[in-house]
Amino acid sequence: MRLKAFACDVLARELYYWSALSVHIIDIELISSVNHEYPKRIHKLLQEKIDALEGAEQLYDYILLGFGLCGNVLEGLESRGIPIVVPRAHDCITVFMGSKEAYDNYFNYNTGTMYYVDSWIERNGLKKERRELDSLGLGGTYEELAAKYGEENAEYLIGIANGWKAMYKKALYLTNDLTDNDFSQEIEALAKDRNWDFARMKSDHSLIKRMVSGDWEDSGFLVIPPDSMIRQSVDSRIVDYICDHECKQRSCSG
Repeated sequence: MRLKAFACDVLARELYYWSALSVHIIDIELISSVNHEYPKRIHKLLQEKIDALEGAEQLYDYILLGFGLCGNVLEGLESRGIPIVVPRAHDCITVFMGSKEAYDNYFNYNTGTMYYVDSWIERNGLKKERRELDSLGLGGTYEELAAKYGEENAEYLIGIANGWKAMYKKALYLTNDLTDNDFSQEIEALAKDRNWDFARMKSDHSLIKRMVSGDWEDSGFLVIPPDSMIRQSVDSRIVDYICDHECKQRSCSG
């Protein structure tokens, strides 16, 4: 098969590695994780890229999307003439854990965990929340906020900016055999500063490996036929799709 992959760049190392070992031909296009705080922007960009392949059915058999729900970036995406494959994943952490079941199992017994992966840190820094606070206008120092909003409002905004830390009690570092980078000391120091526990876990590339190998037959993936729309599912499937009129006609005639 010939596959076209659009993926978040935090999956770059794993996606390129396993694609190189795949029997299929895979053209990869990365989307910057800088857009993480702007899911509508990612959604629009993905739809534009899918639309741009309209009429390219002879070039590609499937489109692979290397994204989880991630702020609902997949919600409402429409397939055109080429079917789309997506992992059933809440976000990239599910992908790095190897399955939604592995993620759910860890999450259920470790609520209040902040997850860290090498590729995000390499591209966006260790304090990944800083970019999110900046996008909300809460990323400045007290003095900067006071100058902009006044002292009373600055104190209130600082409280909001720091309040999220109380929601977490653990930092989990998902290590990666594909790189010699080791951020253990930095993450452990950050966890200590925030009064969180610290743990390490080896990442599992099963989901990425299966995605580029065409092994999509079980509950780990959703294959969206042409002329359909991706929808978030409220159950364990995570994502589903609905057919438009043309899709339904093909299903009936088939």
